[in-house]
Amino acid sequence: MQCLPVELIQKKQTMNTARFRVLQITDPHLFANSGSTLMGINTSVTLDEVLAKIQKDYQELDCLLVTGDLTHDDSEASYRHLKEKLMAIDAPNYWLPGNHDQPHLMEAINPSAMQKQIILGNWQIVLLNTQVAGKIHGYLSETELELLDSCLQQNPDRHTLLAFHHHPAPINSRWMDQIMLENPDDLARIIFRHNNIRGIIHGHVHQARQYRFCDLPVMATPSTCVQFAPGADEFLADTRQPGFRVLDFFPNGQLESHVVRVRQEPMNVDSKSNGY
Repeated sequence: MQCLPVELIQKKQTMNTARFRVLQITDPHLFANSGSTLMGINTSVTLDEVLAKIQKDYQELDCLLVTGDLTHDDSEASYRHLKEKLMAIDAPNYWLPGNHDQPHLMEAINPSAMQKQIILGNWQIVLLNTQVAGKIHGYLSETELELLDSCLQQNPDRHTLLAFHHHPAPINSRWMDQIMLENPDDLARIIFRHNNIRGIIHGHVHQARQYRFCDLPVMATPSTCVQFAPGADEFLADTRQPGFRVLDFFPNGQLESHVVRVRQEPMNVDSKSNGY
């Protein structure tokens, strides 16, 4: 299987640029009705707050990644809401599915966002689908694994970031670790065949975490809506605010990243909710 890359920012690629900047948002859980709430939180409003902060403080970016659970109710309207909201960001945006998503609707509503490989100078980002239809856990199909292997083989001199929805290794949260990526060993076999992967980002866990998988840095990013409490054995919402991740790519392969929250005070979440 061949990679079909999209090359961004042609002018920058011909320059000795210091860095490329990519932002990641994840798990917006939008509804057809923009007034609907999740655990007492209006997910449309919190996404607007995240995008407003991006517009205010991060105007110079090369692209925006949306790493799954774009919708909460499987509706066509929720994807149209997202597409419309992201028009305010002056950069291309790319989507990948999470366990709540409908990939055929994503493709129909925003086909240009459904890229599998993004080229940024001497970097590439490979976006993988870990969704299992009708299930909450993740799995990398043979097709996705072949795509990853192909992108790495065809671009051995490009530093690589992997992006997908589910976490590839346990995060010390019993309920979350039951719905992680089910075949991390298959992913590891591909990773160990190559030496140009510099990191992994994902969503799904609704919290900021940094850990390692196959000796690579792995970064989980907060949701744009409700957060999950780290280290909880049973489902438990957190009061931390929505946020996003900033990723800076340097020509020497260095990858720098940090999380930005919309504000610091605790969020008023419905603590009686028993799940999402």
